Amino acid sequence: MYMTSLPIFLTCVANSIDEPDFPLLLTWSTPEAQIKEVLVIPDDNWLESAQIESNHLAIDEGQLYEFGYEASDILAEWNNELDTDQVLALDVESVSKMVERIYDVKGLYPNFEIVSVWQWFAEQDIDLAHEIGLRHNEYAIDTLPPDELIAALLTIAYDHGLIDMPESLTE
Repeated sequence: MYMTSLPIFLTCVANSIDEPDFPLLLTWSTPEAQIKEVLVIPDDNWLESAQIESNHLAIDEGQLYEFGYEASDILAEWNNELDTDQVLALDVESVSKMVERIYDVKGLYPNFEIVSVWQWFAEQDIDLAHEIGLRHNEYAIDTLPPDELIAALLTIAYDHGLIDMPESLTE
């Protein structure tokens, strides 16, 4: 089913909750079960059509320019790491749009499909909402910080025998 041994989970924080147009933060798991997170320097074209609004992580434009990476850098990393035909996300529509915005900067199209993490777990006979409730009962899954969300998804997959953690993480 996958070209990598582990599923790749991806989430993002967009410039606006109400009208997401471009990503501010991208968080994903790697085939080695690591979690990567990068701030995204907005492309000039993005800022012509949308603003950076307040968000639940309080990411502002200054942080993006000081600590962020350009879309081309993110694409280079994804091309080296994401050797898969599908990536799993909670909000397929929003994440797909954010990924497309990253690729569009270089006039490219994503080389993977964004698939529902809910559907993926359901196909494995796992109730993801129940599993999240067991681990994070005081939080809704969509309110977890992005890195904690990715860690929770990896843990649930591992706990149910859907993935093997690489030996480097189990030693």
